[in-house]
Amino acid sequence: MSATYAIVFWATLVIYAITVAMQVFGVTFAKPKWGAAAVWGIVGGLLIHTALIGWRWIETGHVPTIGRFENALLGGWFIVAMTLWAGWRQRYPLLAAGALPFALLIMAVGGVSNTAPSPLVASLQSFWLYIHIFFAWLAYGAYTVACGAAIVYLVKTAKGKKLPPERDNALNELMFRATVFGFTTDAIMVAAGSIWAKKLWGAYWSWDPVETWSLLSWLIYGLALHLRVTMGWRGRRMAWVLTIAIVTVLISFWGVDLLMEQTNH
Repeated sequence: MSATYAIVFWATLVIYAITVAMQVFGVTFAKPKWGAAAVWGIVGGLLIHTALIGWRWIETGHVPTIGRFENALLGGWFIVAMTLWAGWRQRYPLLAAGALPFALLIMAVGGVSNTAPSPLVASLQSFWLYIHIFFAWLAYGAYTVACGAAIVYLVKTAKGKKLPPERDNALNELMFRATVFGFTTDAIMVAAGSIWAKKLWGAYWSWDPVETWSLLSWLIYGLALHLRVTMGWRGRRMAWVLTIAIVTVLISFWGVDLLMEQTNH
């Protein structure tokens, strides 16, 4: 990427980092106005982030979905946008303090990787590829929102502290609904990826490491829903499950690609 693009990209990450710091400061020192004010920083950062995606799209001539940097750029946008929407709708702006660090992580890793534009080769020019990627980011964004809500819940209820009933219910409901949405879109992602794999590699499923970890992640979130619906798990128990489950998402998205070379992805 050009020097100008790099400056804007890293400045966006700085904005997101400042908003997280403001929210943490607001919680630590009981200054809720800091957390509320940080929301507007997130809005500003997301607008710049959107411009970066459009800029990259114009520069490469295709939707930015090729390579680690472009996936991080677009994936980070989904996480931030869904976190902002959920926090605003639930009137719980502190949600960003729990969820945005994941966007910062993947975008920072993407930013220090190979950022050179890549052409859209013939094997990637598939309708199913775009469906696969779109629903993957919806799922990962939803899982991150669920994890962010879980982290907020754990912090707010640490050392035996109790939340007001309406806040307790709101966070529990957000954890549940975000997980349901993520689980559903994750299933569509896996199905679309299988159809694309059949056309590209000749088989719907090849037990590729990324495929395997994605399936494992989907099953774990399915278990989380089972624990909630069938066994009535709520509160800190469910929050811990969702906080741990996000690790499988990070491994399937980044870990396999960083640590293993023998993967079709």
